[in-house]
Amino acid sequence: MLFWSRIKVIFGASALATACACHSAKSSIDNLAKDINADANKTMIIAQEIGNSSTQPENISRSKDIVNIQKDIIESASEIRTDLHGVKDITPWWASMLQQLSVAAIIVATIVLLWQTGIGMFVKKIFWSVGLFIPKRAMRSAEVDLKATDENHPLSYRESIAVRRTSDSAYEYARKKLQKEK
Repeated sequence: MLFWSRIKVIFGASALATACACHSAKSSIDNLAKDINADANKTMIIAQEIGNSSTQPENISRSKDIVNIQKDIIESASEIRTDLHGVKDITPWWASMLQQLSVAAIIVATIVLLWQTGIGMFVKKIFWSVGLFIPKRAMRSAEVDLKATDENHPLSYRESIAVRRTSDSAYEYARKKLQKEK
């Protein structure tokens, strides 16, 4: 249970670090400028409708003032969006480090998860079937066994067992256990 709770903490921290590192101030400013622009357009249209439908000179004058102010706001928002092209997003060093650590943690957690579920052994056997990543001890043992079974080679089967006993400690313990059971 402790193992799975650690995995959950690793995945949670990785997700949090990735979420924190993915924030872009430049895109936030751009989106807010678009929103300001849209709201100013709506307000300008409403002010124009009020000025066109009103018969009172004071309301007509105020609606023209509102329209002029909204045009200024639209122009300012457009200038902000234009000037924003010269701005560059910079990620702080700690956010970059957290992002890299979270990627590394996700990779390690995935490997551990695959290994613990047994899929790792399956992948390992696939590599072995192709002839990749076979341990040197197993290769030496197989080579000696092949020589021992070859009638033309002077190596005996007892020598093959001796080589296997010295190269693989698990084999030696398994052999001792079987001898005790006899």
